Amino acid sequence: MEVILHIGMGKTGTSSIQTALEQNADALRRQGVDYLGMWFDMLDPAFHGLSGQPAFFRSEPPEMQAHARRFADVLAERERAAGCSRFILSNEGIYGQVLTMLPFVEELRRHVRLRLLAYVRDPHEWLPSAYSQWSIFHKNYEGPVRPFAEMARQQVKVYSGFQVWGEAVPDLLTVRPYLRQKNVVEDVAEVLGVALAPPAKRRQARVTADEAALRIFYNTRLPGNTLPGIFDGAFEGLNLRAAPVLADVAARMLDYRETDRIVDEARPLFDYLRTRFGIDFPSEHAEIEPPPDPEALRRRLTEHLLQIVMHQADRITALEKAVAALQAAPGER
Repeated sequence: MEVILHIGMGKTGTSSIQTALEQNADALRRQGVDYLGMWFDMLDPAFHGLSGQPAFFRSEPPEMQAHARRFADVLAERERAAGCSRFILSNEGIYGQVLTMLPFVEELRRHVRLRLLAYVRDPHEWLPSAYSQWSIFHKNYEGPVRPFAEMARQQVKVYSGFQVWGEAVPDLLTVRPYLRQKNVVEDVAEVLGVALAPPAKRRQARVTADEAALRIFYNTRLPGNTLPGIFDGAFEGLNLRAAPVLADVAARMLDYRETDRIVDEARPLFDYLRTRFGIDFPSEHAEIEPPPDPEALRRRLTEHLLQIVMHQADRITALEKAVAALQAAPGER
C-alpha cells in the first residue's frame, strides 16, 4: 500500500490540484488510486473541515502515533473493500505543522509506503500572491491591513519549512517547482504516474489591483480577522469585474468622429433630401464634438461622486433620525 500526502506549500496550485483530484476520483479509482480528500475525518468526524483541523493538529505525539496506526488500518480496510492500493490526501496545512506531524509521519511509514509531495514557488511571485491572499483578500490578523514590506518579511520565513521537512524525512519528501508555464495538475499526474484531467477553470486567481485597493480600504477599517465574505456581503450584487472602464467608455461611446463615415455610407438617403427638398448637410461644414479627455472626465465624475455621497449622507442621517424616533415610541404606529 502506498500513501501520498500532498502537503503544500500554499499558493502553489493546491486548489487546482484538489479540484482535479475530486473531479477525477472515479477515473483515479479505475487506476487503483483512492483520493481521500483534504481532512483526517476518517479518524474522527471532529477533524473535518477548517473548523476541525486545529483539533487534529493539537494532538500530542502519542495521539499522533495512534492516529497514524488508525489511518493505516482505515486504508487497509478501504483497500480490501475497493481494491485501490494507492491513496492520496491533499492538505497544505500539513506543510506548516512539521513538528506536530512528524510523530504521525514516522509511525505511518512503518505501516505503508509513504511519500510527501510539496511544491515550491519563486518568491518573487509567491510573496505578492501570499500578501494579496492573506492580507488583502483574507486579512488573517488583528488591526489594519499592514504594508507589503512588513508582511512579506514575515511571510518569506515560510520557506524555512522545506529545510525542516527535508532534514527530518529526506527520503520521503519530493519537492517540485511551481512554474507558471506548466500546468501544476499535469505535473502532479506525471509525478504520481496517473492520468489526471485538469479542471477547466482556474482557481483562486489574484484580485485585480483596483479590487485589492477597495478591499484594503474596507478591511483596514475592521479591527479583527476579516474573511473575504465580509467584504462580499457588504457589496452583495456588485460585480466589480463588470464595471465599465472609463477610457473604454470615452473611446467607444463618447467618440463621434466616425459620424462623417457613417453619413457617407448612407449617402443615398441624404442625396434624396438634397434633390427632392433642397436640403443639404455637407460633411465639410459639420462640426464634430471631440471625444472627452478620460482624465478630465474622471476628475469631473469624482466631483459628482462627492456630491452624491454627501447627498446620500444627508438622506441616511434623516433616516437614522426617523428610525430613532420610531424606536423611542414603540407603542405608536
